[in-house]
Amino acid sequence: MARNKNSRKKKPSKSGKNRTALLDHKKVGSVLQPGFAQFGDKLTFSSWSNERLPEMLWAAVIRVVQDQDFAIAEFKRVIAYVSEHSNKEKLSDLSITGISKLDEELRNEFLVFLLSNPVTASALTVLKLFKNLPARESWLKFLPSTEPEPELNILMAAVGMCLPHQSQEATDCRWLKLMLMVVAGKFQAPQEMVEPWFKYPYEGDQRSIRPSIRSCEMAFNPMVEQDLTWSNNFWAESWENTPCLELIPESDVKSEVRDCSVDEIQKLRQELKQHWGKTHSTTGVDAKHDGVFGIAFYALSTLTEIASIGVSTGILARLGLRTILETHISLRYLIQKNEAQLWTKWRTYGAGQAKLNALKFDELVEPPKFINTDTLESIAGEDLWEEFINIELGSWSGADLRKCSDKAGLKPAYDQYYSWSSTFTHGTWGAIREVCFNTCGNPLHRLHRYPKESVLPDTLQDACILVNEILNDLNEAYPSFKSSLIGKK
Repeated sequence: MARNKNSRKKKPSKSGKNRTALLDHKKVGSVLQPGFAQFGDKLTFSSWSNERLPEMLWAAVIRVVQDQDFAIAEFKRVIAYVSEHSNKEKLSDLSITGISKLDEELRNEFLVFLLSNPVTASALTVLKLFKNLPARESWLKFLPSTEPEPELNILMAAVGMCLPHQSQEATDCRWLKLMLMVVAGKFQAPQEMVEPWFKYPYEGDQRSIRPSIRSCEMAFNPMVEQDLTWSNNFWAESWENTPCLELIPESDVKSEVRDCSVDEIQKLRQELKQHWGKTHSTTGVDAKHDGVFGIAFYALSTLTEIASIGVSTGILARLGLRTILETHISLRYLIQKNEAQLWTKWRTYGAGQAKLNALKFDELVEPPKFINTDTLESIAGEDLWEEFINIELGSWSGADLRKCSDKAGLKPAYDQYYSWSSTFTHGTWGAIREVCFNTCGNPLHRLHRYPKESVLPDTLQDACILVNEILNDLNEAYPSFKSSLIGKK
């Protein structure tokens, strides 16, 4: 019975991330679009981490120098100062750039007030590190001059904790920015929305208050023209003056399942060869027998290469894993159909590919060094005179691999192994990113990528699991072959 795709149940997210589920993406042509992407050019982007965090750097430093209670107390002190000031409208923007644009007298007055707390003043000496800090002379005039060298670790912690725009630390800083606009009369909102902001973060349902703070702080930004000079200078100076740091992941918990060795694979190959002899019944063309055992031998050969020293954690192992998956799906599909004509079609397709390439190398281009054209000629004509062999330009089954996997009941395996391993085959950005670049652990570099040869997660166990499935199918077609690589069959 046909199943309506809309009736499929959405599985809960394992990661717990708040994002559009795969089944909720809208298919537009060959593209799957999440909700926000469907708005296209109607959206105006504004980045907290790239643009607005550098402007609230002084607040971010205060937020991490001690605990949240200390930071909120300091922020409320600043909010009260602005709300009671005769020129509060001018003090609605206390970003780094906003402070620099204040009249010198008002700017000096605010900096004296801000730095009157010794803990805050000491922490904010990190601002001395930036030569392009707006109104740097004013900051230097009031920052402590007897302090030791500014602590880079404080700066890195401030940026690192506030870089994720939904983090508690970032939300606290965004709350301060929003509240300054509220008390200065620059931001109007319904009383039922504003009132909980004054009690933040100690009263009310923070699960709704925090998102309202972030959305309003973000919504106000596109309404005003942005001066990105300081933001750009901040990230540029941070890049020039601090080193890249390596992120060291936590050690993976090793599987209790033991990986196979090359010797074990070779032993299994000999057992398979013996089983081939016991089930081989004719020297004529037997498309099914050759196909079943050929796929199994081919998978074992691929697995042997993956199991070689240093290969299983590299690029080629992922290509091999995809190859084993494709042979697994093809074999399961053929065995389930179990039609003599289909076995012959699968075999003839391969002969047609040999013929196609033989003709190309005979008429159009020179063969590469790794190809023996005599071998291609032999494969093309060994079952039937090649003049009777058609060249199939599509799939041998008439369906792509995904559809074959669905018909063979292997769609879960296809979803597990095919898509990401294919990116390594095609050399697209995702694979290149995983192999060639690491994420920098220096928050002042915005978690950028830097070149480094990576050791990838090991593929050997996955490859062994797929080969076991191939051997299970072989046993179904030609009993009784009980040997396997991992666990019991």
